[in-house]
Amino acid sequence: MRGTARIAASAALVLALSACSASPAGTEQPLRGVLATPTDIDLDWTDGRPGVAGHMLEFATEETGPYTVLDYLPLHVTNYRHPDLMPNTTFRYRLRTYRGPVSRPVRAELPDGIRFTWTDTSPDEDGFLLEMREENSGRYDPVAVVDPDVTATTLVTLPGEKRASFRIRAFVLAERSNVVRLTTGG
Repeated sequence: MRGTARIAASAALVLALSACSASPAGTEQPLRGVLATPTDIDLDWTDGRPGVAGHMLEFATEETGPYTVLDYLPLHVTNYRHPDLMPNTTFRYRLRTYRGPVSRPVRAELPDGIRFTWTDTSPDEDGFLLEMREENSGRYDPVAVVDPDVTATTLVTLPGEKRASFRIRAFVLAERSNVVRLTTGG
């Protein structure tokens, strides 16, 4: 990313949302993990439930947490490598689904970056995801996470992102998976 970015375009997204609703927490998903190398952990899962937009992957080193977000992953991503971990350390992983409506896409051709603004009419979102679909791709992937009740964000674009479609998703975290516990080698 460039040190200073010139905001070259603005896009306004109207996200008219009714209250987001989540399914009951505690529904188990089959999260699996394996120690791929002494300091790399590979995780994988399956989830074909209707209404799921993607997953939030979290980890902790203590049994009771706190858990830290590793990534927000679109539905088509079903594996993750957590690389270069501290040796002889126990890591705990869990996966949470997210759901929520999206705005209409905004197409942009940009030299350096874009500022997005939207109207938030959802009283109970856990946050917003800025999602991008590259020019020759058929899917949207999260590229930025925004806190609840925030209605603007800026994205500095990379060379491959100069021609893309963007949308905003208000998300609500839903089901939580089983916890996978693995200890790295020495």
